[in-house]
Amino acid sequence: MILGNKTIQYAIYDRSSGRPEYICDTSSYKRPSIENLTDTIKGAGILGEIDMPSLGQVGSMELEITFKRSNAKAIELFGQKSQHIETRWVTDAINSSNGSIKTDANKEIIKCIPKKLDLGSIEANATNEVTGTYEIIYYQYIVNGESLIEIDKLNNVFKIRGIDYAETIRKAL
Repeated sequence: MILGNKTIQYAIYDRSSGRPEYICDTSSYKRPSIENLTDTIKGAGILGEIDMPSLGQVGSMELEITFKRSNAKAIELFGQKSQHIETRWVTDAINSSNGSIKTDANKEIIKCIPKKLDLGSIEANATNEVTGTYEIIYYQYIVNGESLIEIDKLNNVFKIRGIDYAETIRKAL
C-alpha cells in the first residue's frame, strides 16, 4: 500500500506571456474547491429531499496566492485580464510493504480572472502577506503526466480521469 506523506516543495509560474515566469516570494497557494451546482428535488416517490448535482455544472472556483510581501508581481497579477498560472509541486509517499519512498510530480494549469487583492497589514519585524484571489475559468490537475481533472467552464468540458461528463451536453447543443 502506498501512503501519501507531504508536499516537499512547490513553484508557481505566470504563463500569461506564453512562457513560464517563476513567481517568487510566495508563502502559500490555496487550491480551488470544486463543487457541483445543485437543485433540491422532492415529491412523489422520493423520501424527503435530494440535493441533486447538475451534470457538469460547477460553482465558482477560486485560487488564492499569498505573497510574503507587496511586490510588483503580486500587483501585475491583479491586471484586469485573463491570467495563466501553472503550479508545480512534489509530494512524497512511502510503500508500506517494503519501506521504499517515491515522489509524485503534481501540476495545476489554471486560467483565471483577478477578483481581489488584499494588501495585508504592515507591522514591524513581520511579513506583509499580500493575497491575490482569482476566479478560475479553466482548471487542469495532472499527476505524473496523467490528467486527473480538467474543467473548462467556457467550453463545456468536465473531465475526470479522461471521462468527459459534459460531452453529452455539448453534443445535444
